[in-house]
Amino acid sequence: MAIKIILYALFSATGLVFLKLGTKQNFSIVFDRYACSLQINYMLVLGMFFYIASFLLSLSIMKKANLSIFYSISVGFVYICVCIMSYFILKEKITFIQFIGMGLILAGILVMNING
Repeated sequence: MAIKIILYALFSATGLVFLKLGTKQNFSIVFDRYACSLQINYMLVLGMFFYIASFLLSLSIMKKANLSIFYSISVGFVYICVCIMSYFILKEKITFIQFIGMGLILAGILVMNING
């Protein structure tokens, strides 16, 4: 189950990063009086693929897992993965406060998984 949750977080974060990259390259939605046009690129398609894959994986996890535990853990892992991927791929900065937040998230995940 833990491997599925980690894969879910990685797929979700990868999808989000590719979606952001895709919106920066040849992306437009134009609403006109009589029509709507959409221009997308391979980055957006790849982002949608990963995001849909993460959604399908989350459905299989929810089928067996306690939702309150799964949701809390997965949201924390997704946040951490997005921060790390954004730093390396998008060259975004991670602030000291974000580091503290990631540490608290990891601590919370550990506490939630204590069997006792």
